[in-house]
Amino acid sequence: VKHGNWEAREKPPPPPEWTPNEREEKELDRELDVGEVVSKLDTCDVNDLSDLEDDFDDDRFLEQYRSQRLAELKEREKVVVLPPGHGEFLFIRREDFVKEVTEASSKAWVITHLYQEANERSQIMQRSLDELCKKYVGTKFVKIISTDCIPKYPDDLLPTLLLYKDGKVQKTMEGLAKFGGKRLTPESIAFELNELFPEDPVLTLGSNAAGGDRARLHAQSQAEVVRSAVNRFIKESEDKTLSEEEDDLWD
Repeated sequence: VKHGNWEAREKPPPPPEWTPNEREEKELDRELDVGEVVSKLDTCDVNDLSDLEDDFDDDRFLEQYRSQRLAELKEREKVVVLPPGHGEFLFIRREDFVKEVTEASSKAWVITHLYQEANERSQIMQRSLDELCKKYVGTKFVKIISTDCIPKYPDDLLPTLLLYKDGKVQKTMEGLAKFGGKRLTPESIAFELNELFPEDPVLTLGSNAAGGDRARLHAQSQAEVVRSAVNRFIKESEDKTLSEEEDDLWD
């Protein structure tokens, strides 16, 4: 060392490159193998996955993945594509009426809602019908602007329900009074509709209405009305209690 200068130190050798030990190599190999198997399982159909039932007894992860994948595919197979107007409201125009209502009523009941967008009573009715449509998929639901269906149709008669079956209108229901007025519920509508024709219920839960046991279908549908009404009452009571408790907190 001269004049306070230190001699340059030698650079330390670089650390050795990482190489997995035997255990880590096995884990990496397994991860690669699992990834390949998972990719193959994703391409299998229900039959293929069923055939592999005993192949993964020693690997809990892969067996769980196979079972989950099989369950997903089976669930997809259960999905039934419903015809228009079943499970979701179908909006029609006057030129569609014969096809979508008159002719369609040869296969199932068709509930036709005559309405006006700005009419409050029509809005109240439509909200409840939307719920019924999603539940009673065996019945077809359509809606049409009242004056498009019948020129100069008076708003005083709205909402109007036309119940079609076997190619003709079986019942016309005007206004809200029969269903409980402005305080109507989906359940009050469903009950009244199904009491009209107990031997051939207007609302059915599935597409098996044709040729089925009419008495059983009626009992099943009305039982669902009661169940739904009870659930609605419980929910409204709970909401009311919660609201009262919140009000007490602010008092």
